[in-house]
Amino acid sequence: MNSKKLKKFKDLLLEEKRNTLDELLSGNETYEALKQETHGDMADIAFQTYEKQNLVNSSQKDKDKLEALNNALKRIEDGSYGKCIDCKDEISEDRLTAIPYTLRCVNCMAKYEDKRRREKM
Repeated sequence: MNSKKLKKFKDLLLEEKRNTLDELLSGNETYEALKQETHGDMADIAFQTYEKQNLVNSSQKDKDKLEALNNALKRIEDGSYGKCIDCKDEISEDRLTAIPYTLRCVNCMAKYEDKRRREKM
């Protein structure tokens, strides 16, 4: 991948990282506000507990995404960005544009997901 394209993807990753950090911070503020509101009848408390759990789940997804973004930025620096970790072929630009932190090309991702599905059965 040429340096112009790498810069484009690095900028995309950095923007995505900023957005993810903003979501994490916003979620933390909302969680803190919900912690202060544990009162009301049983239905209110149940709803507040449900909302807290949703925020925790979202927060973990954002943390995982942030880790994937940081790893993608490291791959840009070490020269391995844009190469599928399974088949070693180039990942299509369309796929990288859609999911700039992806590790696999479309074909290998389909195989990976199929394998994971079968393991869960």
